[in-house]
Amino acid sequence: MLTSVRITNYRGFGEFELRDLAPVNLLVGKNNSGKTALLEAIHFLASGGNPSVLTAIANRRSEYALGKELDEPSYELIDVSHFFHGHEIGAGTEFAVACENEIPTVTVKAVGVEELKEELLFELREDSMRRGRTLFDSGEPPPLVMKIEGGSSPSSEGPTFLLSESGVLLIDPRRSHYMRRWFDERSSRPPIVFISPDASMTESLATMWDVVLRDKREDEVRSAMQILEPDLQDVVFQAGESSRRYRSSTGILIGFKNGGRRIPLGSMGDGMRRLLGLSLSLLHARSGFLLIDEIDTGFHYSIMAKMWELVVKTAVASNIQVFATTHSADCVRGLGVLCKEMPELRDKVAAHKIEQESKSSVAFSGGDVLNALEHDIEIR
Repeated sequence: MLTSVRITNYRGFGEFELRDLAPVNLLVGKNNSGKTALLEAIHFLASGGNPSVLTAIANRRSEYALGKELDEPSYELIDVSHFFHGHEIGAGTEFAVACENEIPTVTVKAVGVEELKEELLFELREDSMRRGRTLFDSGEPPPLVMKIEGGSSPSSEGPTFLLSESGVLLIDPRRSHYMRRWFDERSSRPPIVFISPDASMTESLATMWDVVLRDKREDEVRSAMQILEPDLQDVVFQAGESSRRYRSSTGILIGFKNGGRRIPLGSMGDGMRRLLGLSLSLLHARSGFLLIDEIDTGFHYSIMAKMWELVVKTAVASNIQVFATTHSADCVRGLGVLCKEMPELRDKVAAHKIEQESKSSVAFSGGDVLNALEHDIEIR
């Protein structure tokens, strides 16, 4: 379990430390205070510096550059300059994520191409030519490369990618196999699940459901879903061609105790889809990490305490470290209600106030969260 996380020059943070971490951590703060950036940094660190995590982050944020910069209008290319503090990139700029635990520090650097070993530059050039690119047509390579050092990379050089002068990643992000070839997927790392507030996650949910079926844990999912719908009887994932074709909630059906036909999950509202994603993610993240951006999305204030009971009890039982964000006072109050009704869980949770102007978070223990609830103290 992570006990602290230190970030240097990542997005809005020059220096920042997230301290006094618990098994379940709720990050609170104003808009644009950096809560989501902290989740991203933890994801990247816990992954061992997997470059595919960076492409996933950029895709979620739509941080693309127009292909015309490279005279390739059919491509959407990632602008990695946004990862660096101040959105500035150049030779010598870098960001790093570290912790006090056994996970190695991960550092991402932009360096001049002249610093590359000749054989690595040749490999990058050959790969570019295989993909039909013309990056070397001028006879000179692009001026910058992005290097990932530390983490779990099996390569002594670390993953290295060509960049344009303004920080555009010179590969097509849709070619995910190119990222994976730099990373040893066989190495042993804890599972990591990231839930964003606007993702339908249908394909991911189907994959997680396969694990639920294998391990015979359907009853746990049904019990979690009954937080919103007490009459829910079962959850079914369609396996037909239509469910593979459409990327929505329509491939998931919900049945009820009173009989009748099953209805699509999408007909039930965003809360049911979100709760299914949360319950499956908790099962999938066993002995790993669960990162949830805006955990309260889709949930009515009246079920917040029940939602937290599901998260905290499952996290403790399954050895999961949870990091979640919220803007909602109801979400914080729900955590306080849980601490009041189940005092045995107080030492398993913490809230952390995030302010970019500060060098570190302000941590509130479960007892502090309960005290804030009972005395109507605002900790956001």
